[in-house]
Amino acid sequence: MHRGVPFNPHLFFLAHIFFLVVFVALVWALVVVIKKRREPKALILSILPMALIFITTYFATRVPIAHQVINIFYNAILIFNAVYFWKTGPSPTGPLYLASVIGTALDFAMHFVIM
Repeated sequence: MHRGVPFNPHLFFLAHIFFLVVFVALVWALVVVIKKRREPKALILSILPMALIFITTYFATRVPIAHQVINIFYNAILIFNAVYFWKTGPSPTGPLYLASVIGTALDFAMHFVIM
C-alpha cells in the first residue's frame, strides 16, 4: 500500500488476486520438479522465485529500492524459467511459469488500476 492511503482489505485482495494465481502456479511447478526431475539446476531454478517472493515482501516497506531491484531479478528468473522448462520439461512446468509471468504482469497492472 502507498503511504497515506488507508488500508482497505477488499481492495488489497482485489489488487493481489493475480498474485494468488502466480503463487499457486509457482508452488505447483515446484512440486512437479521435486516429483519428476530432481536435478540440482531444476531444483534451484524452481526454488529461487519462491525465495525471492518472500525476500521482496520483507523489503517492500523497509527498503523500497531493494524491493524494486529484487522484483526485476524475480521477473527475469520467471521469464528464464518459462523458456527453460518449456524446452526441457517436465510436462506442465513451462505453461505454469508462463502463467506466472502473465500473472505477475497483471498483478503489477492491478496496482495502478485499483490504487
